[in-house]
Amino acid sequence: MTFASTSNDAECFLEDHEAINLLSYKHQCSLRNEPHYLQNRIPSSESLVFRARQCFLIDPNHPQTKRFFQSSYTYRSELIRHIKSDYWFIIHPFSSFRFYWEIWLLFYMYTITILIPLEVSFATVMRHSNQVYYRSVALNMAATAEVVINCITGYSKDKYYRNIQFSPWEIFKNYLKGKFIIDFLFAIPVSLLVRVSGIEAQWLTIFLDIYSVILFLKLLTVSVIWRYLMNIFEKLNISMIIYYILRFMMISVLFLHWCACFYKSAVTFRDDPEYGLDPKWDQHQAYLLDIRNGIGARYGLCCKCVSYYLFKGSFAKSEEPQTIFAKMLISICSVVGFSFNFYLFLQIYKLITIMSSTKRKYAEAVSELQAYMKIKQFPMEVKNRLLFYYEKKFEKYYFAEDKILEMLSEPLKTRISENSARRFFEQVPVFKDIPSNTLLKLVQSMEKEIYLPNDILLKAGTKGSKMYFIYTGSVAIYTQSGKEIAHMYDGNHCGEVSLFLKTKRLVNVIAIEFTQVFVLRRKVFLDLISPDSVLYRRLEDIAKERMQLVLQEEEQYKSHLLMVNAGNE
Repeated sequence: MTFASTSNDAECFLEDHEAINLLSYKHQCSLRNEPHYLQNRIPSSESLVFRARQCFLIDPNHPQTKRFFQSSYTYRSELIRHIKSDYWFIIHPFSSFRFYWEIWLLFYMYTITILIPLEVSFATVMRHSNQVYYRSVALNMAATAEVVINCITGYSKDKYYRNIQFSPWEIFKNYLKGKFIIDFLFAIPVSLLVRVSGIEAQWLTIFLDIYSVILFLKLLTVSVIWRYLMNIFEKLNISMIIYYILRFMMISVLFLHWCACFYKSAVTFRDDPEYGLDPKWDQHQAYLLDIRNGIGARYGLCCKCVSYYLFKGSFAKSEEPQTIFAKMLISICSVVGFSFNFYLFLQIYKLITIMSSTKRKYAEAVSELQAYMKIKQFPMEVKNRLLFYYEKKFEKYYFAEDKILEMLSEPLKTRISENSARRFFEQVPVFKDIPSNTLLKLVQSMEKEIYLPNDILLKAGTKGSKMYFIYTGSVAIYTQSGKEIAHMYDGNHCGEVSLFLKTKRLVNVIAIEFTQVFVLRRKVFLDLISPDSVLYRRLEDIAKERMQLVLQEEEQYKSHLLMVNAGNE
């Protein structure tokens, strides 16, 4: 199916599903519903210990879980792997605890970006305030908690996050290579130690100044707040355009704040050697140096001056400073202001062109689909399934994949195919030890299909000519008489009997959840795979084994039904 035409997508969807859904089938699982695996360790699911432990495990509703562990099988596999590990106290990076902790970190780290420049610029005044010590202790405690939580939170070097590391030593080594030193320095309660010691010396003042500058390194770690903010918006299902607008506003506020703090530091850094040549500038400098004016008043004056020179761009309505130092400072503000204005223009342009283009096209596609369904007078159930199908297929961003691929060169297309094939091969055990060139040809010849919950992939009693490899999702297997015998998940395959025998299918295969599969047709398989190859023999053996198993299960179930009917009579 192509992403290029909305009406074509709807028609293809209906044709595919009407052709196969001759029997209305709703999956009601008859296999044993497995309890939460944690109950193997903590039997009572209502206990406080169970709930607390569950907060540290992978959360199925976490935005990153939905992105990297899309199917219930991969989610449950990761859950079991964590519970079975010896490190019960390690926090999964996609846990509910970590999500709410990152909400706190978002506010904490943004506050830091405000306080650090403010403290450095107004250090003299703030050190003589009692409130600064309470604030410093609070920040030090928060920083200590951050270090501890980071030391017991799993991580992964795999960009697909399929192998989370739970070993405390490995976690610490990875943290040590990153931002541990910066976080540790920020957690040291220097202000409190100075206050308790009661020492007042010039060398200590110099040390505190140097330490304040070192704290600026903490600002290097704040880029993660945008990822935290993104997770919040995704989990709460808030429009991403609001996210970009909010991020843009937060960055702009920080920029103006830092410029104001830098301006104050620059003006009061040293005495102006040209004192007396410009009385207005001298008064301006004296006002910022006088601590009796208060932080709020002086900070407000800095913001006013910086805003004027950043956005005004000229001295048309203000007297130009006369001293060389003042001229240099104002010139720097003007250059920075021009750069910031250019940044504002680029961000607004990017917001309009990129965000509106993909999301607007998706909205237009859905609108066109709704008009199509209204004209065709589809029942509500079909309408809801079509809308769900579009949401899953396009992920709320419209893009014409076929057109994009047509514009690419052959080497780029090959690289994309190899990347997709490599991820696919890693999931499918039957492809183990098969030459990569053979697998690449197979994947390039396969077709991708999408199935919604309760869609029928294979129908018993019909002739088949293709097999299915489950990329993500899960399906249920039923015999012809209606007995549910198994579930299949990511990396499993079904329908392989049709590659070797032109017999009618023996089972129904029903999608349990949103499922993506790769389809391999018999003709393609026979053209690419020699009967003497390992893959051919491997699939043939699996087909024979499964066929015998299904026939055996069917006979047993029919005997059971006959006994039940005889007993009822």
